[in-house]
Amino acid sequence: MRRFEKITSIIPALEDEGKHGEWIVDAEHRGASDDPVQMPFVGYGRAGEMLIEAVHECVEDLSEVMDVHDYMGVLESYGLHGVDDIQAVDASACDAKCTLAMILAIVRQDRFCEGLLLHYLESGKMLEWMKRLAELDEQ
Repeated sequence: MRRFEKITSIIPALEDEGKHGEWIVDAEHRGASDDPVQMPFVGYGRAGEMLIEAVHECVEDLSEVMDVHDYMGVLESYGLHGVDDIQAVDASACDAKCTLAMILAIVRQDRFCEGLLLHYLESGKMLEWMKRLAELDEQ
């Protein structure tokens, strides 16, 4: 098995999936104390859910040879200081550790900034990074 196969094997599913997710908004409740509204959230498509799981598994599998658990520290060591820098980076210039850290950063930060992963899926940036990992696995 290639190092990033758990992640890169999802590329065809992402390419085939027309919609990567949708915002779920509670329109059934009034928002009163006796009828609270659930906060909006993203329901990811099958490929998006597979990606989230695969990223966490891959990071754990590689933790001894490529530790990216401190993804923000890793990214800062590459001169990337936030999502704006991450969005603007040329993936073809990134090595495997940087690319994996970018992917993990978006997956993990989506828990605190709902919809961030959906944005990166819809913009094609996540797919670009996944293809970069596939390319690095071929080297």
